[in-house]
Amino acid sequence: MGNLKAKRVAAMQNHQKIMVRVLNILQQKSSRAIEEAKKQILTEKIESKRAREALEYYVRNWNDTTHPGILALACEAVGGNIIKSVPMQIVMLYLTAAMDLHDDVIDQSKVKNGKPTVFGKYGKDIALLLGNAMMIKGFTLLYDYSKKLEPETFEKVVRAIQTEFFDLGNAHLMEVDLKEKVEVPPNRYIPVLEKKASSIEVYTKVGAIIGGGSPDEIEALARYGKILGILIGLREEFIDVFEPDELKNKMKNEILPLPLLCTLRNPKIKNEILRILSKPKISEEDAEEIVEYVYQNEEVKKLKKYMQDLAEDALDIASRIEEETITENLVSIVNGTLENL
Repeated sequence: MGNLKAKRVAAMQNHQKIMVRVLNILQQKSSRAIEEAKKQILTEKIESKRAREALEYYVRNWNDTTHPGILALACEAVGGNIIKSVPMQIVMLYLTAAMDLHDDVIDQSKVKNGKPTVFGKYGKDIALLLGNAMMIKGFTLLYDYSKKLEPETFEKVVRAIQTEFFDLGNAHLMEVDLKEKVEVPPNRYIPVLEKKASSIEVYTKVGAIIGGGSPDEIEALARYGKILGILIGLREEFIDVFEPDELKNKMKNEILPLPLLCTLRNPKIKNEILRILSKPKISEEDAEEIVEYVYQNEEVKKLKKYMQDLAEDALDIASRIEEETITENLVSIVNGTLENL
């Protein structure tokens, strides 16, 4: 068990290092949009003292570099001007924040990344209302931005956003049907993760549209975004296996991580895993035992192969981009989702 514990600690440390490297790329592309989004939302008049406090709390911890950074990279990939993409980055930041706040309520997520969520700290009502405010702000700015776009371009952007919202909505509806069922068939959960990947796909697609990409370029970058979204989602599923508190929350309020669902299909160890998961508290030793079962499972090995195959498709798309620096960035982001799994 000692070696496994060391491996677990190393995996989490490596994960953090990889994410820091990847996020540095995205930070460079998104910092201006993030700071402007924070500034704009804080100027809004909110009379409720508690709601104002919740907004300020959210803004202090709001550092979504992934989504706007990906949009900027996609814009540049088709020869677009990254500065001109900033208003669209801001629009999408607000809409994604709205979905994030609402998702925490749906999933009963009280803690994320070691910090209380708005839902966990201020409750359901304020989280929902703050999410509504973010959504209204996003759509208002989208309307303002439409005046600077060609009608055809604006229509493409709106259609892409509409598709994303419906895909995410359908994903959550599918998820609701599976929640609190311990033995969810992996082939029923994977489509949920694939639909959730639209939250990345829409950014690459909108970035390519704003950048003036051709239909083929837009389609290719949308495909890249879809794959990246799936890979990010699957990586998070693996990381959750290492977290005892997250396992308990997922068993109670959500769906167990996909690698664990795959492992539960083995009748020889299923009962032992269920015994551990049924404990009031999962200890570090329990978590290490679960990790060992997961990483020895043949179905999990097939899942990792599936991720590698997806990554190859995304890397092929990135390799076709003429600008070498952008290709390198897109490749680094994809490779980061696979390291140390």
